[in-house]
Amino acid sequence: MTEKAEMKVCEGTVADLIENTIMLTKKNAHRVKRIKKHGTEEETVLFHFRKRSTGMGYYVHTIESTEGETELHPADFEKWEVVEFSYPGYLEDLWEAANSAYRWSSFEPEARAETDITLYEKQLVEDLKYIPEEKHAEYVNAYHNKFSAMLSSLSRCASPMVTGPAKFNHQRNNKSLDTYQKKYDEFHEWRKRFKDAMEKMKEAVKPEEQKQDEAWKRLKRDIESSAQTINEIDTGQAKGYHRALFVSSILNKVSTYANKGEVEIVQKAVDFITEFNCNCRKPVITPRNRFFNLPEEARMAREKLQEFREREQREESFEGGRLVWNYEADRLQILFENIPNDEKRRELKSNGFKWSPKYRAWQRQLTRNAVSAAKRVLNLQNIQL
Repeated sequence: MTEKAEMKVCEGTVADLIENTIMLTKKNAHRVKRIKKHGTEEETVLFHFRKRSTGMGYYVHTIESTEGETELHPADFEKWEVVEFSYPGYLEDLWEAANSAYRWSSFEPEARAETDITLYEKQLVEDLKYIPEEKHAEYVNAYHNKFSAMLSSLSRCASPMVTGPAKFNHQRNNKSLDTYQKKYDEFHEWRKRFKDAMEKMKEAVKPEEQKQDEAWKRLKRDIESSAQTINEIDTGQAKGYHRALFVSSILNKVSTYANKGEVEIVQKAVDFITEFNCNCRKPVITPRNRFFNLPEEARMAREKLQEFREREQREESFEGGRLVWNYEADRLQILFENIPNDEKRRELKSNGFKWSPKYRAWQRQLTRNAVSAAKRVLNLQNIQL
């Protein structure tokens, strides 16, 4: 994600523009990659932000050329122009807000602000690598707003070491600290939810063949590891292990796929163990084990699931909404006429229901437990699966 200075990346956030040239500043130094002497044709040199630390809040920046590496003091930044950035300046406009955030709580507010902008901007850049490009703008905007809100709440927090202990209002400061902690938690919880949603989105658009291949590779690694351990137990190479536990581990993992009707994956697992047994003095799983019947169980499970998903969708009305048995999606869905209040949303989440933007419904996997949970949440007692 390298950016050339000629593209004027985040130009609106950089104050020091001289003749359309972006100058090296304290605000943008953390993302600068290459610089050159302003107004000259000298070769560009590598810029190393915070190459080393000389103490609490004190750092040394350096430049690297063919002649070696030398220190570059911030007072001399104005003599250099930026040739290349490592990434865009998504958060540079929050520089002053970051400084204000630490004014009452740190003896080095500028250094703390610089650290925050640097770390969070790098985190944002790293996050974008795992987010579809069409969602970048949405993520950057939300990240910026939530980070800004976090800094704003932090600016109301103080330390008596900085402000002085006289008449220090501990009660008000504790409330400010609680507010900041809430904003901090909200920010990081939102970030995790967004990234999880993007992972699900990417997973959903994968071709079925790719999903199957990736699932088999994961399962194969687990099976192979357990089978190898069983063989080492049988040959006396591994001592102190319980053989039956490793056999159960393989059986349980493959059974999970059998219950989902994943016939092809289950058959590959059985074929793998069959071939593995041929190279062992003692079979890691004996032919009498239920393991070798799993392909047939998987076929039966697939037929039942197919019949289940082809059932006609069922609905039950209640005051303020509908309860839907979506057999095709294998989800029990609650559709409210109006947005439920905070207390009701918390109750839905605590009972395993999650909001689905696709269906505009609160839903969970369609099981008897899901119906029981819906009864509790909606206070409905006469519903049957």
